[in-house]
Amino acid sequence: MKTLDVISWNLEIIGRSHGRSSVQLAAYCARSRLYDERNRLTYDYTQRYDLVHHEILLPDHAPKEFYYQGTLWNSVERVERCKNSRLARSVRFSLPRDLARSESIAMARRYVEENFASRGMCADMSIHDKGDGNPHAHVLLTTRSLDESGRWMPKQRRNYFLDEHGNRIYDPIKKCFRLGASVRTNDWDGNKVEEWRESWADTCNREFKRLGLDRVLTNISYVRQGSSRKPTIHLGPRAKALEDRGIRTNRGDINREIVAKNRERERWQHERQHERERGRGRLR
Repeated sequence: MKTLDVISWNLEIIGRSHGRSSVQLAAYCARSRLYDERNRLTYDYTQRYDLVHHEILLPDHAPKEFYYQGTLWNSVERVERCKNSRLARSVRFSLPRDLARSESIAMARRYVEENFASRGMCADMSIHDKGDGNPHAHVLLTTRSLDESGRWMPKQRRNYFLDEHGNRIYDPIKKCFRLGASVRTNDWDGNKVEEWRESWADTCNREFKRLGLDRVLTNISYVRQGSSRKPTIHLGPRAKALEDRGIRTNRGDINREIVAKNRERERWQHERQHERERGRGRLR
């Protein structure tokens, strides 16, 4: 059975409990300059030159002013008042090197529109490409739904116990209406990550087929495919910056070793397959 290449797709929750700022991350991804009203800090990443595309995709009922990054993410920071608030989801995925840049951008836009914006999320998409064979997209997603008037909704709503007439049941001892477990106002958690990963693989494969390219990607890990091939690890921004400057890092060395072992393993498997085919030929 042929081993399929696994997509590179990662999701991270951006939370205030870890000292994160959605405004800072938005500025970093878009290589822009933004002022964070909550922290009273200005983040400036305009000196970086690997941004090739940026756009914000919004659901139909979102305020039009959210097309401006600063307005969108400062609004998020204002509505998230808790010290442990989840501010955003940060999705990063690699773009196929087989495609022209315009094709990759169009494909990423369709994916983000179908999977996130059309389901009620505000999506801030940036595409980076240094010309080093690693084009990739960063997508920041809001975690809170908007109502039909474009106002932020609570992440959860109270779930009152009701009687047979549909009225709330009053507890005379606690002197309040009886409450059950809270109900989330959207379904963007749970097993959605695997669904979004699979959708990206499907999106790429449809584009490969349309262009007549002999390549297939999958969201299924090498282990689940039954392959001995090992995936590389994520470098992270610090290690990536050092590697780009020609400075070796521990993570970079690990990836180089993984790539070398994968190549050696594939060469060995190819030779074994060739020997088996020759053996079958002699038996005939």
